[in-house]
Amino acid sequence: MPLPSWPASVPESPVRGSYRVPQPFNQNDITEFEAGNSRDRPRGTVQYRIVEQSIRMTQSEFETFDNFVRNDLAKGSLRFTMNVWNGYAMASATVKLSGPDKFTVAPKGRVLLVSMRLEVEL
Repeated sequence: MPLPSWPASVPESPVRGSYRVPQPFNQNDITEFEAGNSRDRPRGTVQYRIVEQSIRMTQSEFETFDNFVRNDLAKGSLRFTMNVWNGYAMASATVKLSGPDKFTVAPKGRVLLVSMRLEVEL
């Protein structure tokens, strides 16, 4: 079954200065030993990095985005594909909205600033 895709009518480029990578890799499983040393092992088979970004949207673009998250992504619980800024260019990636809130919205003049935390598969 193909993954849903980011709606074409909604912008996907982050606002300059909002792109941030607070966690470059998902956390490893760490085993502590009696001698004081530890062993790190990758957790799971899917490796991802956390990306935080904000996207500027009009009211109609936000309505399309909100409908996409609510219906196509089952309230943000499913993975989807979109172009994500990787530090130097936009590149297609499989992502998932992360965190309990999935996204936040703040008015900024005539537009809305939609902030999100994404799990971007590596």
